[in-house]
Amino acid sequence: MVDKVKHENKLDELANGTAPGKYPASPLHAVATQYPSDCHSSAFSLNSVSTWVLSWLSWYLGWALPGLGMFSVAYFIFSVGEIKVFQQVMYPDCFITFTSCDAKLVQHVSDYIQICGIIAGMLLWGALANITGHKWGSRMVALIMWTGTVLLTFTGFAPTSFTYFLYFLVAQTWFGFGVGGEYPMASSSAAERSATTPELRHLRAQQVILVFSNQGMGNFVNTCVITVFMVIFRQTGTQQDMTFEGSKSCLTLMYGVGAVVCTAMVLHCFYSVGESKMLEEERMAATKDELGADQLAMADRRAGRRYLVAMWYFFPRLLVASAAWTTNDFGFYGNKLQQNVFLNILFPGATPYKQQQWNVLNTFIALLGYYAAALLCDKPWYGRVRCQYIGFLAMFVFNMVIYGAWSHLGSTSASQQGTQALQALYYLISFFNQFGPNATTWLVAGEIFPTEIRAPCHGFSAAMGKVGAIIASLWISYISNAQVFFLIAAIWALVGAVLTILFLPDTTGLELTEYDRMYHCMVKNGLKEYHGMAVQRKHLSLWEAVVGKWHENFAPDRDIAEREAEIKRNCTSESASDLKRASHRYL
Repeated sequence: MVDKVKHENKLDELANGTAPGKYPASPLHAVATQYPSDCHSSAFSLNSVSTWVLSWLSWYLGWALPGLGMFSVAYFIFSVGEIKVFQQVMYPDCFITFTSCDAKLVQHVSDYIQICGIIAGMLLWGALANITGHKWGSRMVALIMWTGTVLLTFTGFAPTSFTYFLYFLVAQTWFGFGVGGEYPMASSSAAERSATTPELRHLRAQQVILVFSNQGMGNFVNTCVITVFMVIFRQTGTQQDMTFEGSKSCLTLMYGVGAVVCTAMVLHCFYSVGESKMLEEERMAATKDELGADQLAMADRRAGRRYLVAMWYFFPRLLVASAAWTTNDFGFYGNKLQQNVFLNILFPGATPYKQQQWNVLNTFIALLGYYAAALLCDKPWYGRVRCQYIGFLAMFVFNMVIYGAWSHLGSTSASQQGTQALQALYYLISFFNQFGPNATTWLVAGEIFPTEIRAPCHGFSAAMGKVGAIIASLWISYISNAQVFFLIAAIWALVGAVLTILFLPDTTGLELTEYDRMYHCMVKNGLKEYHGMAVQRKHLSLWEAVVGKWHENFAPDRDIAEREAEIKRNCTSESASDLKRASHRYL
């Protein structure tokens, strides 16, 4: 009993970042724990500052480097709308008059063919993640993205407008195929890394969302880079004043900057990224529990049964993860595609350079939403579920206000105060989209499933999200009335909120290893054999509690005994025991 208490105390130290030789959970915690007294000495001041700087740098790099992939994703993907003005200046016969290119291909297909590549990548790499492992999966995805950025960098050197258009589509689609793999790889790896790093266990949502926030940073940096290059190459006048060489330089160098970041991502993947500890532990546990030393040949047959069992129990979770992502991406991509319409209403006759400046402001406000989500999603009083449905409801309200008051906000007869109110509402939609479903759909799809099916389910959910993006793209392509889009976006946001409230479980404060334990019980003898934290009422969805009645299995005393037996059976080292430690602080 004494040894058990000592072991739990040690785990508490690791979880709080106070164990010797461990990085602190936050930079400020490092100073407080290392220098508890003598706060007025010069030595304290110098050492505390250096400790804080090193701790901050370690904390920042801990999520910035794994997020280089998401940075590259946003930098290139969201630039599609920003670069249209350069394409129109360089190749007006293809993008304005359509004498060299088919109008339907330019106006419709080019907007969503890249998304089709992303969907294919999400489905394929999500399915392959458990075969390749996260390490080699991330490396292969990074190489595909890097080759795509190299292709895009040289698009401006195409000899004819039609050649440029075809080359651009191929490069974008190939890059999108790599982007699709980055989603399940990055999310699953970030969640599992936080779950297996003691000082980050209670900050899992923060770390995962901060990795994802590099999407917002990539979008923001891209708009800034384009703005700077427009100044350098004197493309600040009207579209008629812009030149072929100036536009080509802006386009080429903008892609070149992104290619440099993507190169850093590839180097990081090959020299720093290791295999997921949770995935390795899960494979080892599955081998011991199900296969035995002489039964490895039965792995594939049993894997099929495990997936069927998983779908039986986790289908409502897959439904909410994918459907909520679909509803979110409809609004998210619709917001991006409506950006030029919105800016033309606010600033009629504004130059492309002036519009680009407002794009910078919009992406900066959106970036703040990512950080707000990272700050609050680990708080028990807020959590993932509340963050997601509040974000959806806010988007519903703001879109409905715009739709209902369109004559005062967005019509040609709107007053200056009305257009300013429209601007504020549009920015609020952008903020709450990030401080809500755009961040949480990426987070929870990597949390609410056991390790064995986490990446495939995340890939499928993300792919369904891009279906929402395609629907938004097609809808906007064929609807000339901008007011109607805000009504449709409001309806989709309301559907997302309802799905979240009904089907999304709250993983705040729950260790991911609990889902693996529950999954093993489901596969062997059914859910009735599991009595741990994953079926506590606060960690279940409304559907699972009311219809499935999963919470009736919750029995803390039995779970402690079962956990001790599992540790003795599966773990051979102290580090493995730490990884598979119990989550039985039943508060």
